[in-house]
Amino acid sequence: MAVTTTQTNKPFNPRGNDQSPKGYNRAALYSGKALSFDGVNDELTSTITISGAKTYCAWINADGTSNARIISISAGGYSNITFSNNKFNMYDGTNIPETTTTFEIGKWYFVVAVQEANNAKVYVNGISQPLSTTNWIENTHTASTIAIGRDAAGSTAWFDGEISGVRVFNTALTAAQVADLYNNPEKVVPTGVDNTALKLWLPMQEGAGTTAYDGSGNGNHGTISGATYTHGIGAPVSQTAVIDWNKGSNLVAYSEEFDQWTANTSSVTANDTTAPDGQTTADKWIPNSGTTSANLRFNSADIATGTDYVFFAFAKAAGFDVIELDFQDARFSNVNASFNLTNGTITATGGDNVTEGIIDKGNGWYLCYIVGNSITSGSNFCIFRQNNSTGDGSKGYYLWGAGFAQASDIVPYVKTSNVIQGSDVLLPQGLTTGRDITGVNLFENVRKQGALNLDGNSWAEVHDNASLDITDAVSVECWAYWDTSDTIASGVFGKWTAANQCYLLYKTNAGDEIRFYINGSAVGDSSLTDGWHHIVGTYDRTYKRLYIDGVQVNFNAQIAAIATSSLPLEIGRYDQQPAYGYDDQIAQPRIYNRALTAEEVARNFNSGKAIYTNS
Repeated sequence: MAVTTTQTNKPFNPRGNDQSPKGYNRAALYSGKALSFDGVNDELTSTITISGAKTYCAWINADGTSNARIISISAGGYSNITFSNNKFNMYDGTNIPETTTTFEIGKWYFVVAVQEANNAKVYVNGISQPLSTTNWIENTHTASTIAIGRDAAGSTAWFDGEISGVRVFNTALTAAQVADLYNNPEKVVPTGVDNTALKLWLPMQEGAGTTAYDGSGNGNHGTISGATYTHGIGAPVSQTAVIDWNKGSNLVAYSEEFDQWTANTSSVTANDTTAPDGQTTADKWIPNSGTTSANLRFNSADIATGTDYVFFAFAKAAGFDVIELDFQDARFSNVNASFNLTNGTITATGGDNVTEGIIDKGNGWYLCYIVGNSITSGSNFCIFRQNNSTGDGSKGYYLWGAGFAQASDIVPYVKTSNVIQGSDVLLPQGLTTGRDITGVNLFENVRKQGALNLDGNSWAEVHDNASLDITDAVSVECWAYWDTSDTIASGVFGKWTAANQCYLLYKTNAGDEIRFYINGSAVGDSSLTDGWHHIVGTYDRTYKRLYIDGVQVNFNAQIAAIATSSLPLEIGRYDQQPAYGYDDQIAQPRIYNRALTAEEVARNFNSGKAIYTNS
């Protein structure tokens, strides 16, 4: 039976229709991301062990048509999928099954290669393709490098273009399952396939940094070399704004390589035991024989004076029970706390300026953390320290995953190498039970609240039409998640450019201020706090009014007709400028061609507050 494919449209709210009487203002999302490869020396490499039937998936947009590898494994036999001379092909070291249909450069395709029982299949955009041959040598791959953007056997066959959403399954997906992934780009695993069949998932949506995080739960994070991120990609590529993602940064370098830290009266054995992510990447830190005090430290990056910082690490007893986390501040010698790694308790606290916590992560591992409140400039050394027990040269602690970030509570862990990750990146949550190091299961991936989860580089827009060219009276309404620490001016939503000023909800660079603009005139309020808020601006050619959480907070007089323009309405930015992107969630944006009354605003707030203020 033939499998039909119909690309799912992306209205705002996700998978929903415009609920207004007009019913046709569907928003296009531009929150997809990809890695751009230059065709010369850009690559992404990871490791994988896989045997038997296999499926490789990726979104690709090629700029060139030479012999270019999309996904490649070479150890224990070849498995390649390639774009060459406008065709997709597979290569097993001998056979080259190739599509007989040609495809275009400069266009996005979802390509899937399936290997099963010496039989090759290639799907493009969910449709099985005729091949020059279906012969395939089934290879059992040992633990080996998987290369994205070049040949895994050497520095050849470089890919020129963009790649996103690489997945590898240890099963042969059916035609219906391939179509399921194409038709629902945010879906991670198709219906009928067990989650554990996903052996590698590199969404390539982080947006910054040199690590491509593996969302499969297998911990096979990839290393990006040269390739750079492209932001603001629309359908059909997966849209991050409709998926729950963690965001995080890390001011610790070598977050899993403690042998690169400074070890005083102690030593580190690298990759000594299994880490919380299931990989053998945890180190053992061993105080020297005869010492009663040892430390392991690094010098952090510069910190912002007067803000909170959290320092954390995953730790496990290896002969010693109590470990101390410590960093220094100019006001007092140390921000510290001690933790018992046998019973999971806090044994010593750091006083009024310190918050501490310990979380059981299973298999003897604990996530230990300390928060220094309103830190001032100082030495900024972060230290593990063992006290009150004499080392014998073998006892110590297992350590993995250290983090240091500007935050007032525990934050998602971001792996680093020799370079810190100073800006936030998007993180796919781990998918395998017991390996979820960041706390949420992405199989529940489409956002239940119908909110766009924006990251400052993404937005949505609605095509210009007569229903949005309002001249006499208007109301602009939404729920928005506010972050007062974000001091970048950004558009919440509206129709607005420097030359075409119509109506706009606008977050200023003050952090706590919202403004409602009509033409060039605004009414504002500076009382916003962190968290969800219901925001409404109304205009009736007599007054502009601003409401926060159901209550009018400001108004001023204005009588001019509202300007119109042929530009699209933007959600999550303004002035068609990526630099003015909103860096958080926006839900239920509504525009009315009349001014809502105070009673109507209060009613709308009350109808939504149970969803948002309690989330």
